[in-house]
Amino acid sequence: MLFLALTVAVVIGLAIFFFFLGLGNVASKTKDEEKFKEMVEAITRSEIAIDRVESNMPDPKTWSGYWYKLAISAGYAPENTSGPGYLAMALPIVTFAFGFLVVPRDALGGLAFAIASIVILRLFFRIAANRRIAALDKQLPNLLSGLRASLQANLTPQQAILAQAEEISAPLGDELKTLRDELSVNIPLDTALSNLALRIPSREVKFLVAATRIAIASGTDLDPLLQTIQEIVVQRARIANHLASAVAQVQPAIVVTGVMIPAALIFSYYSDKSNQAFWATPMGLIALLVVGGLYATGLFIAKKQVDRVKDA
Repeated sequence: MLFLALTVAVVIGLAIFFFFLGLGNVASKTKDEEKFKEMVEAITRSEIAIDRVESNMPDPKTWSGYWYKLAISAGYAPENTSGPGYLAMALPIVTFAFGFLVVPRDALGGLAFAIASIVILRLFFRIAANRRIAALDKQLPNLLSGLRASLQANLTPQQAILAQAEEISAPLGDELKTLRDELSVNIPLDTALSNLALRIPSREVKFLVAATRIAIASGTDLDPLLQTIQEIVVQRARIANHLASAVAQVQPAIVVTGVMIPAALIFSYYSDKSNQAFWATPMGLIALLVVGGLYATGLFIAKKQVDRVKDA
């Protein structure tokens, strides 16, 4: 039973590794897409770095910054920037104590509960963020059309943006209303736009905000720029829909394989007392490290390849 469980776990780990390694061939990027990506990065890189410092937003490379960024992307705006990070620390501690003291009353059970809790919390934020990004990107063409119509009616950029706050529904409309409220208390338009970009995880929206800020600061005519962005967004939305369909086809396989290996190990541990003794031996620990390494490598490669497909 133990040998069979180990064999199955190793085979599944290797299968994940090679399957998703080949998935990267799907993501072939065209020159136009590369140019657009470089343009977005060139415009937004310094802007985002400066805005993060000015708004006291934590560095996303830190523990608190990583979880705060996830919470913001999901549409949650905690007043305490360290709040999501504290939650991500407290939750596994509580679940470990539950597994260690209540059910099943051992360290492995507590560790399994702790890991599961942090994975579920991250998954919750990611799912909420992806849904929010999809909703925001879907509303972006309407926003661009409304802004262009307002500008052609001789409204200023600020008046055009404020006019759309009442026309666009949630979630983008809520963000525009927040921008309107900031302007009503005499916050400069440039600062309000930078705050908008920080709250919204969509790359297209961030690019639009960065381009708008640069155009306003330089006095450039905004309407032709919005027309160009609108054409790019429409084309990218069409490609993104095809990529989303491709990713959705392999997503069930990722979920199934991601659950099977931990489930097999837990079953192997609790199915027989001799198995519990084996996992405590040097050979068992080595086997656990090998399986865990293959598992982590497989999931890492799966995530990278899926991200490459999404970013293509």
